[in-house]
Amino acid sequence: EQKLDAKTVCALKMALYTGLRDNSIRGALWNEINFDSEIWTIPSSRMKSGREHQVPLPSQAIAALIAIKPLTSRNTNSYIFPGGGKHKIMSENTIRLALHRLGFKVTAHGMRSLITDVLNENGFNQDAIEKQLDHAEQSQVRRAYLRSNFMDERTKMMQWFADWCDAQSEGKKLNNVTNLKVAA
Repeated sequence: EQKLDAKTVCALKMALYTGLRDNSIRGALWNEINFDSEIWTIPSSRMKSGREHQVPLPSQAIAALIAIKPLTSRNTNSYIFPGGGKHKIMSENTIRLALHRLGFKVTAHGMRSLITDVLNENGFNQDAIEKQLDHAEQSQVRRAYLRSNFMDERTKMMQWFADWCDAQSEGKKLNNVTNLKVAA
């Protein structure tokens, strides 16, 4: 059985439960997490799109963050995932290498594909999925008019996904979602 440190496990969970890219995760500060609203606000400087991005945090993500808070929170400007290198954040390869140590020959980016596939296969709103992953609308006209962040829908969707992940790890199928089929 492979042992990973608590920060690495939490970072893996954040990638899975939010769909964020590893750069957005690794540089996270505690002051970006709003535990009351269960929203993570990532500044534009760490987003590929160059736009500030908010993601809902399912209960599993909140629990993971609460579990490591005593380990890494010194003040509101503390890194959630500190590292020993010159950049003071978790190394660029940590998440990928952790996945490899667990037997998954994939990249952290592969979790974004998993999220996309599972949510699309289970009938979730494609616009909400794309907004969760901070993808830009390709159509200029549609981009100009589609300004919703779909936060309510994304909150329910990502909680469903986190529950789906739990069910998969336990070898179960979700039966608490009506009108949606569970991927095999």
